[in-house]
Amino acid sequence: MLSLRCKCGALRGAAHGLSPKTGLRSVCYCNDCQAYAHFLGRASDILDADGGTDIFPVQPAQLEITLGHENLTCVRLSEKGMYRWYTDCCNTPIANSMAWPKMPFAGVVHSIMDYAASGTKRDEALGPIRARSQGKYGTPPMSFLFRVVGFLLRGFWKKQHQPSPFFHADGRPRARPRILSPVEREALKHRPTTV
Repeated sequence: MLSLRCKCGALRGAAHGLSPKTGLRSVCYCNDCQAYAHFLGRASDILDADGGTDIFPVQPAQLEITLGHENLTCVRLSEKGMYRWYTDCCNTPIANSMAWPKMPFAGVVHSIMDYAASGTKRDEALGPIRARSQGKYGTPPMSFLFRVVGFLLRGFWKKQHQPSPFFHADGRPRARPRILSPVEREALKHRPTTV
């Protein structure tokens, strides 16, 4: 189990069943992840020196919020964008999920993970970075893509989309997402990514 804690401590929870050996830890360099970090005003906490976000995919059933449910909120960078969950108390990112609530995927952002409380360090808890994606010329290795497909198939088979900290059993999101306008989104994308 790995403890989850927002920066101010108002929201807490846990991620269960993480495996450093079989995990799919990756770093995403896409414009949307960078825009999201700037939207939260937390680019220096979220992005690495190259503008990447360290993400660990889990199935929603592996996550629980034990304190501060009322601080859970959500944004979509466009009408069809991912649900990007964060805390409204201190703008700590929690995870990214697909709009389809039955998708057994939640990409947990590293900055919500409380390694100290779990008595470990990031690399020990999550294992090595297995892929760097969305770089201008880079693509994840095929072996990583096969592992992602396997991860999703297992999640569908075991119905690991529920229980979810993000969606009710009937598929409604637990917080109504704010949808950014195209102008807001573009303004966020043109900020420098260096931290």
